[in-house]
Amino acid sequence: MSQSYYTSDAGRDAGAAAWNAAQNAPPEVKSAAADYATQQARTEVKKTCGMDMTYVKSINGLLKAKQLGWSFLAFILMCFQVGISVQKIFFGLFVFPTMLCVIVLFFMFATHFYEKKPQVPWFQADVGISAGATVYYTIMAIVVMFTGKPLLIASGVFALVAALLAFAPGTYYSYQRYRESKYPATEPLE
Repeated sequence: MSQSYYTSDAGRDAGAAAWNAAQNAPPEVKSAAADYATQQARTEVKKTCGMDMTYVKSINGLLKAKQLGWSFLAFILMCFQVGISVQKIFFGLFVFPTMLCVIVLFFMFATHFYEKKPQVPWFQADVGISAGATVYYTIMAIVVMFTGKPLLIASGVFALVAALLAFAPGTYYSYQRYRESKYPATEPLE
């Protein structure tokens, strides 16, 4: 059973008349109406603990959570391995800062703080971090897996999982989001 937005033809005609009046309004009124519509759209976002839950539940938000989880697991396993090796140092020097960058980006997008700092290219940074992490995690995972040390092998496996199942798709979806922010969709003219 479908429910119509308008309850009658009179309501539909009134809506069309209001739309036509808004289109013929002076620029000041159009600007105020656009500001109000933007404000209304922002207030309709469901926030929990100050975070936009639609972003957290979106594919980008879920991939960020996966990136953090797999990276954290790989980092912890690497830290528990006794001894020092060149592979362990290079692996740790990249994984930890990458995790910090992913945490910052996640909270920037989840709280919409990036809108307050438009001079920073947040979407480009997201694409760059995801692409760089995909390549580096893959290379370092393969190198670390051939060390022969059990915890480093496990760490390398989880890093490879992070690269292939979180950072690679994250790069693709981050690039799509960047393109959408750079070239927003416009409605067709009548």
